Amino acid sequence: MNESTPPDELTVCMPTWNSEPVLRQTLDCLAESARNASIDIRSLIIIDNESEDRTTEIARDAAAEFDWEAKIRSIPCLLPKARETAIKIVDTDWFLFLDDDVLISPKYISRLCEAVSPAVGAVQGRKESRREKNNSMWVHSRSKRGGTHATLVRTSAARGVSFPPDLHILEDEYLRQHIELKGYLWIFNHQAFFDHKSQNRHSQAWKHGYLGGKYSLSKFHYHLLDAPFAVLRGKSPVNQASLLFGWLYGYLRYQRIEF
Repeated sequence: MNESTPPDELTVCMPTWNSEPVLRQTLDCLAESARNASIDIRSLIIIDNESEDRTTEIARDAAAEFDWEAKIRSIPCLLPKARETAIKIVDTDWFLFLDDDVLISPKYISRLCEAVSPAVGAVQGRKESRREKNNSMWVHSRSKRGGTHATLVRTSAARGVSFPPDLHILEDEYLRQHIELKGYLWIFNHQAFFDHKSQNRHSQAWKHGYLGGKYSLSKFHYHLLDAPFAVLRGKSPVNQASLLFGWLYGYLRYQRIEF
C-alpha cells in the first residue's frame, strides 16, 4: 500500500475484561462504520484479561457474523501488556485500537482515514461528551495526552513499543511519544466522534500522577491547575491534589525535566 493513501483494510485490536454488558453494541457500531467507509476488517484481535463472563463468546459470534477472523488471546494482563501484545500480532499496515466500551459513529472510520498521509502515524477521534466552545479549544485541551479509546494507528509506527512493567495507566501517552519519536505525527481529529460508555475501571489518583512524573507522560502545571479548577466547579479537589503530589514524587525521584 502506498503510504499516502488511506487503508482499505484494517485489523481491530481490543483489550477486554468482563465486557459482556457493552461489547456487542461496540462491535455492531464498528461493523456499521467499517461498511460506510468501505473498509475491510481483516481480523479482530481480542486480548482478554481472563474474563469470567461471555466476553470471548460474544467476540467470536460477532466476528463470525461479520466475516472477521477472530484472534483471541486470554492472558492475565493490564492494558499496557494487552496493547503491546496486540501490536505484535497485527498483520495489516494499519490497525484500529478500539476499547470494549466505545461506540464509534457511522462516519467515524471514514473521518479517521481522511486524515491519513505519509507523515501520519496515528489519528485520534473525539468523545461526544467533549463539547468545547470551538474545535481549536478541544485540540489544545486534548493534546495534553494521547488516547487510544478509538485510534487509527500505522503499524510500522507502533512497532517496537515496550511499556515499562509498572505502567498500568498512561500507556496511551507513552505510545504517542514512541510514535512521535519515530518522526510521525499524532493527529487529533475533531470531526470523528465516539461515545464512551465508560466502565470507570481506572481511578485518577496518586499512582496516575506518580507514573506521569516518573516517565515524563504529563506536565506539572497541568496538575497544579486542576485542583483550583475543581474548587471553582464546586467539586472536591482531593483527587487532583493526589495527582499533583504523585507527580512530584515521581519527578523528584526519577526525572530532571522542565516544568
